[in-house]
Parts: sequence; C-alpha cells; structure tokens
Amino acid sequence: GDSQWISSEASRELAHRFRAECDAIAVGIGTALSDDPQLTVRIDGVGEDRQPVRVIFDSEARLPLDSALVTSAREIPVIVVAGRAAPREALASLEAVGVDVIVASGENEAARVVSALNELGARDIQSLLLEGGPHLAGAFFEAGEVDWLTLFLAPIVLGGKQARGAVEGAGVEKVADAFRALSVQSDRIGDDLLITAFMREW
Repeated sequence: GDSQWISSEASRELAHRFRAECDAIAVGIGTALSDDPQLTVRIDGVGEDRQPVRVIFDSEARLPLDSALVTSAREIPVIVVAGRAAPREALASLEAVGVDVIVASGENEAARVVSALNELGARDIQSLLLEGGPHLAGAFFEAGEVDWLTLFLAPIVLGGKQARGAVEGAGVEKVADAFRALSVQSDRIGDDLLITAFMREW
C-alpha cells in the first residue's frame, strides 16, 4: 500500500509489451478493487484501436460502476466473468454501461475457469494474459489452463508471516504433486531477473 512499483521501469515496459501481444488481459476482482487498474497498454505505437480486451473474474459482480475499467468500457472493451449466484441487478447495471457479461458455469472455480475460457474463445479471444491476483492464478493452475508463466524478480526483499503468496487455491500437499515446468529460461531485465517457465506443450 505504500508503493506502486516493485520491479524496474524496464520490466514494466516489457510487461506492457506482453499486454500488447495478447487478445485480452485478466485479473480477479480482488486486484480490480484494490488497484482500480486501467489494464491498458501504455507504450508508444499502441492506440485505443489496438488495446486488448480487459477481463475481470468477478463471481459476485462487485466491480464498481465508477471504476476506471467500467467508465472506459465503451472505448476499450471490458468483460466481467460472473458466477450464477451473481445478483441480476448488478449484472444488468454493468451491461447498461457497456460491460459484456459472461456467466460461467461449473461446480468449482477450476470448472468455471474452463467455462469462461470457452466463452472467451467464442468471442475470438485466443490469447489471455493473466496478471493477477493469487486467488485467480490458483484457479487457473487447478484448471490446468496455464501454458507458461513469466516471473519478474526484483532485488528487494519483502514479506513476513502475513504476506500473501503469488498463487493461492487448494495447492498440493506433496512435492511430487507440484506443478512442474517442462523448461525454464531466464533473462536479465535492468536490475531484475525475468524467469519464463513453460508449463505445457501446445
């Protein structure tokens, strides 16, 4: 809560290039509420006509109508992925201001991720950059829907026993059951280290 940036300027620019290469960017409602992000590409040469779709996984349709995402939804598309229990009034309010709503089905979060990805594919979204947070990352891992991950490591140390992990969800109890990368590469980006882990072949 005291600083917006952990990684270097070079890493942040590269992250915007990652955004520019994808059809859509996704975050969970926790990230949307705490950061009020724009989720846009902010590098030279990328205008409104080339911005990726912004996707918010928001099971209860809590995304505020005055958020940066909603207020710009008519210029740059926003899709809210809600659950079946989301209040109809909230869904209708979002749709009334230009937000596209997907109601994902499934008996658990992993199944709802798969349902949402099928619906996104039907909207011609073929590549999705999942930016956060840890709860949504855990659901995507449990659904088996992570092709590769990129991890920026900055030369600072944060944490403590109340610190959140990068991935939540049910997790695994045994090391043998961990999600393992098929291959890994590392690159130096300014003062940071970028690790790319390829989780499955496609």
